[in-house]
Amino acid sequence: MKLLVKIGSALISRANRIDREWLNAKVDEMAMLFREGNQICLVSSGAVAAGMEIQGLRHRPKGILDLQLLSGQGQVRLYRYYGDFFKERYIFSAQVLLTHHNFDNPQEVETLVNILNEYMNRGIIPIINENDLINKEELEDRTAFPDNDILAALVSRAVKADLALILTNVDGLYPRDPGEGGDEKVIPVVERITPEIKSMASRGKSALGMGGMLSKIEAAEMITAAGIPLIVANGRYTLQDILENKTPRTLFNPQEPSH
Repeated sequence: MKLLVKIGSALISRANRIDREWLNAKVDEMAMLFREGNQICLVSSGAVAAGMEIQGLRHRPKGILDLQLLSGQGQVRLYRYYGDFFKERYIFSAQVLLTHHNFDNPQEVETLVNILNEYMNRGIIPIINENDLINKEELEDRTAFPDNDILAALVSRAVKADLALILTNVDGLYPRDPGEGGDEKVIPVVERITPEIKSMASRGKSALGMGGMLSKIEAAEMITAAGIPLIVANGRYTLQDILENKTPRTLFNPQEPSH
């Protein structure tokens, strides 16, 4: 199975630092899936949070230049964590930084697909992130890849993933924002994304996360339209339990691809 895993910034960080213990455990879970014969393509946020860790900052800066500089510093540390953790499990990885402009040119898309597929064919896990250092508009308004959700959707479609998995810090899609109170339970299956489903999506954002559930619904539209199922789940659960439906999660069923 070709599995696209996306890790959000609110999940990978704790107290403005990369949560190394959690990340190490998640890499171990991915390594187990890898050893079972699955190909894994990883999309990970967290560069700005890693930069804040380096600088010892408690609050995310608002200035675009400050965010760009943090991203450049943090990306090095973020990939080092991933690279070291995978290496400890005798798995090679590679870093791939993208902007939305890479998906505007068919030749660039073809090149990107060839590279990602060849990495996976050779048993190398590509670790993809938004190139915040270059893509200034992404830091300004997050209309391109909100917390990398849309990037994950584009990559899923490009490499023709068998399954996409978006890990976040909530259990899935709720009928209404669980923060508003009430005994709400996660919607287990979404057959089709309708205006009603979109209205359920929380627009809330954490201090470090920039996407919210709405961007995940938008990503789900793109992914399922390509005939790929998507699971949105809480990354505090193990990948195996999520995939085996032993935890709360929301499965977005694939649609027939349009021709």
